[in-house]
Amino acid sequence: MSPETPVESTLPLVEAAAVEAGVPGALVVGRDLEARDYWGEGIVAQWRLVSEVLHEHLSSAPDAVDIADRLAVHREPRVRFLIPGVLAALHAGDPEQGLARLRRMARDEDFRVAEAVQAFGIRPFAEREGAAVVDWLLPWTEDPSPMVRRAAVQAVRPRGFWVRRLDWAHGSPGLLVPLLEALRGEAERFPANAVANCLNDISRERPSLALAILQRWLEEEAGPQVEHMARKALRSLIKEGDPRALRLFGLEELPLDVEATMRSPAPARPNSALVFELRIANRGADAVAHLVYELQTTGRISGRPRRKRYQGGSHLLAGGATSELVVRERIFDRKAAQLLDGPGTALFWLNGAQVAEVRFEVRREDQPSQG
Repeated sequence: MSPETPVESTLPLVEAAAVEAGVPGALVVGRDLEARDYWGEGIVAQWRLVSEVLHEHLSSAPDAVDIADRLAVHREPRVRFLIPGVLAALHAGDPEQGLARLRRMARDEDFRVAEAVQAFGIRPFAEREGAAVVDWLLPWTEDPSPMVRRAAVQAVRPRGFWVRRLDWAHGSPGLLVPLLEALRGEAERFPANAVANCLNDISRERPSLALAILQRWLEEEAGPQVEHMARKALRSLIKEGDPRALRLFGLEELPLDVEATMRSPAPARPNSALVFELRIANRGADAVAHLVYELQTTGRISGRPRRKRYQGGSHLLAGGATSELVVRERIFDRKAAQLLDGPGTALFWLNGAQVAEVRFEVRREDQPSQG
């Protein structure tokens, strides 16, 4: 998202709302922000600055919380979006009271406001108070509003969205299990996706923990909703071709003989399509195979190639027969880094087992001769 500019800015709207709600010094909020290089910041930093300045203006008001509550129900969602950060700052010394007010805001029907509640309202408490916030959020998992249930998990994801990594959740993700367990049977889309996203974060650092949780859920509560949650939660491991994740969905190692060849012209040129053919002889019974492939090209540091991994989909392989799969993928210059001349490798996995590789050469267009 692009930062605000003076031409298209919400600051006049914010000042008007602040005047209406009774914020002290409301008419100079914009001036105070400009003094802090508001226009030179990125969009997330701009949002944080507005919340900080509003909080500073409110700190001199005896009825600061009442004013913030009026802003929290303002008719304009672009104003409400900025208030979770204000509430978090006003209640820095009283997290339970602050979270109670944020729980009301979490029911907001505007999705932008819901995102602000978890990122700028709850997250600061999670950063300051550590794992104690889990006990405070557990009652949220029983709230009638699916957006409140979503916020309870989304706010404490180890990686999160619009926020820094949450160190305690990243280092000890088992502390999040009570929240995840409370929502394991979640039927609503948004909170279910929050649980899956949190488990996906965990899987990237503690894959065994995420796999153990999901395997137990699948065994105890088999059904389409749990399977959907599990597939979304394990998407990073599935993309990597992790055989443990694939086995959860019945994709076992197969008795295959695979030959891979490159059908596109050699040497490969940047911004062109590479075409590979896989001839797969299945020595066993009919089976489904999940294909993952990776393209490696020469990197700037010796021994560290550029890597890009792709999902190749699932394919039915007839037993006792040979199948052919064609893989097409472009290799292209990136804005920040052009492809370099040198060797490349295509690696192929089926159900998590590496089955083939093809070596190729990347070469830019030949340079014209001199003289």
